[in-house]
Amino acid sequence: MTEVLIVGASFAGLTAARELRGRDVLLVDRSPIGAHQTSACALPVALAEWLGIGEAILHADSLMRISVGRERWDVRLPEAFAVIDYERACRLLAAQSDARFQQVRVTGRDGDAVLGADGERLTADWLIDGSGWRRVLDPAGATEGRDPRLVIGTEDHVPTAPAPRADGFGFYLERSLLRSGYGWSFPAGDHVRAGVGSFIKEPLRPAMARLRERDDLGPGREHHGGAIACVPRAPVADRVLFAGDAAGHALPVTLEGIRPAAYFGACAGRLVNAALAGDLTAAEARDRYRALHARHLGGYARLNRIQRLYRYLPEPVLRRLVTRGVGAPARRGGEVAFRSLRYLDVLRPERLPALP
Repeated sequence: MTEVLIVGASFAGLTAARELRGRDVLLVDRSPIGAHQTSACALPVALAEWLGIGEAILHADSLMRISVGRERWDVRLPEAFAVIDYERACRLLAAQSDARFQQVRVTGRDGDAVLGADGERLTADWLIDGSGWRRVLDPAGATEGRDPRLVIGTEDHVPTAPAPRADGFGFYLERSLLRSGYGWSFPAGDHVRAGVGSFIKEPLRPAMARLRERDDLGPGREHHGGAIACVPRAPVADRVLFAGDAAGHALPVTLEGIRPAAYFGACAGRLVNAALAGDLTAAEARDRYRALHARHLGGYARLNRIQRLYRYLPEPVLRRLVTRGVGAPARRGGEVAFRSLRYLDVLRPERLPALP
């Protein structure tokens, strides 16, 4: 029996473990820490610094390039974003925790015991599920890949030498790539991270081929992808706290995942720590976590409506909407639009109170 068992050694689980430093914490994952990147790994520079992973930054920029058809907008963001080395970032974050790590492929629960594929039975006073979209500790059973609430994405790491160099983070809102999604191209030091994401279940390999042709990309040296959960789900179920993709915390439309994972992971860790210290009862800690999750449901609902609407917008309408938001094509601007949307102001773990 341990005080806290955290399932999932990515940003949600690792941030929670950091908040629980000094406690008896067991962190488990089916893979070694940092072994399997699942995203483009972009986050605000300020968040990377707060997480203590600044050494993992590969590229930082405040320029965003938006392309719709043959027209392009250069948008200056109110703050810089960074692309990071996933493995190094996870290891740097893990080093700030004194949690024990054990490689276990968790398959579910049997009463109070967390079950591993090789017969492990792990018990703890507190359980935090940061296992990703599979949500393996859900009492209703793990989520399956065909779940309609999931969106999908895939990405290649293409060495810079055969790839044209471009400044800023590129987003391609082009129907020629995907029926319902977009492509991206992020500089990352010696390589470019080029990928596509779709809000419906459509084949991504043809879209990646079209993106390669569009940007004259060479073969990738690394490939990853999978499902993304951006429809919020119950943050507490059968005494388990869920964070990150396990609670549907990825942001709709942009599919940004690290920032919300760190936000809710930090919140879960702090509340559990307060309960273990006797400052809160277990019920109070769970209630506060539910309340924090509920506070953001309106924002998720609005973004999910935009995500659903995006499927049906033809490119001429997309051009008009982008122009209305950031100005004429090929013009630098957009900072006012981003500030008015307050997109960058929410889910900032560095602004969380000591006890949310």
